[in-house]
Amino acid sequence: MKYQELANKIMKNIEDGVYRGEEKLPTESTLMEQYHVSRYCVRKAVNILIEFGVVYAVQGSGMYIRKSKREGCLSLRSTRGMTAELWNQKVETQVAHLEVLQADEGIANRMKCKPGTPIYYLVRIRKMNGEPFAVEYTYYNKEIVPNIDEKIASGSLFGYVQGVLGLNIGFADKIVSCDKLPEETAGYLLLEPGEPSIVIEDDVYLTNGRMFNASKVYYHKKTKFFDLAEVNN
Repeated sequence: MKYQELANKIMKNIEDGVYRGEEKLPTESTLMEQYHVSRYCVRKAVNILIEFGVVYAVQGSGMYIRKSKREGCLSLRSTRGMTAELWNQKVETQVAHLEVLQADEGIANRMKCKPGTPIYYLVRIRKMNGEPFAVEYTYYNKEIVPNIDEKIASGSLFGYVQGVLGLNIGFADKIVSCDKLPEETAGYLLLEPGEPSIVIEDDVYLTNGRMFNASKVYYHKKTKFFDLAEVNN
C-alpha cells in the first residue's frame, strides 16, 4: 500500500467514525499492524494528514484528530492534485484540448526549459458531483512526462506522474489572485463572462528540483479553500 492510499483510508475511517469517541489516532505500531504497512508508510501518510489539517501532533502524546471546517475545501498547500484532495467527492475531468507544442520563449521561460522543448498543453474542466468547479490550463514537460493521451488526461495526472511513472513530486510555487472570467472559461463553468474568479497559478517541481508542470486554474466562485495558520506566541 502506498502512503497516499493509506492517508485516504485513514481519512475515510475518521469521516466514517471508526475512531469515534477517541481524540487521537492509534500509535504508529498499531497503524502498521492494522494496515500491514511499514513505519515509513505510516509516517508519510500522517504527514499528509497533518498537511490537510486532519490531525495535529502533541509532543510526547501522539497524533490528535482535529475538528476543522475543511470539508469540501481545497487545500492551498497540497501538491497531491484535485482528485486526491477531494477523495470523498465524485471528481470527473473533461478534456477540452490536448496538443504538443514546441516551447517558444514565453513558454520556455515559464517552464524553465530550453526553447523548442516539446510541451503538452491541456485544457481540462474539473467537475465535482457533476458540477464544473474549475478550468485548468496547464503545461507538462514532455521530456519528463513522455506520454499523455486523452485517457490519461481524463484521470488524475499527478496520480499518473507518481503512481505510473514513479516520479516524486516535491514542491510547488503558488500565486493566488482574483480576476474576471474570460468568455471561454466562463462558458466551461456555466457562468457569465466577467464574473469574479479565484485564480491559482502553479509551478510544480519534482524532488530533484526539475519543474515538470505549470498551470493556471480558474475556480468557480463557489469554490472554498483551506489553509493552516501557524500561531506564534
